[in-house]
Amino acid sequence: MKRRPPLSAVSVFGHVPARREGPPELSYFYRVAKTGDVSTYNSIFNRPEGYNKRLHRCDREHAKGHGLHINEEEMGRPVAVLSSSEYGRRINKPVERVIREHARINLLEAEFYRKNGITCLLEEPSPSLDPC
Repeated sequence: MKRRPPLSAVSVFGHVPARREGPPELSYFYRVAKTGDVSTYNSIFNRPEGYNKRLHRCDREHAKGHGLHINEEEMGRPVAVLSSSEYGRRINKPVERVIREHARINLLEAEFYRKNGITCLLEEPSPSLDPC
């Protein structure tokens, strides 16, 4: 009969599961894994037949981002994994609420310019002066 080593001799990383099955809230990328259990042999030797001329080399599946949906995945997460995705993230959620107490000023300015015949601010510029 084989004896188990004492608890102090057992490594903390003694058992690492091959795949973590849990809710997406506990995963690093906040996503459920899409791939199934694929053995290493199948992933190396059972490659799909054919050639994709848009890829850099035929053995790199996601070269140049083909087949990836990075933006949709980033927007689905509550916290961005890529730091570059954080910059346009809260565009639809304004930080400050809209204050309408000075809204009448724009209306009065437009009315003043229109009544006094100052139309340079109301009409569009001539095409020769337009930088675009």
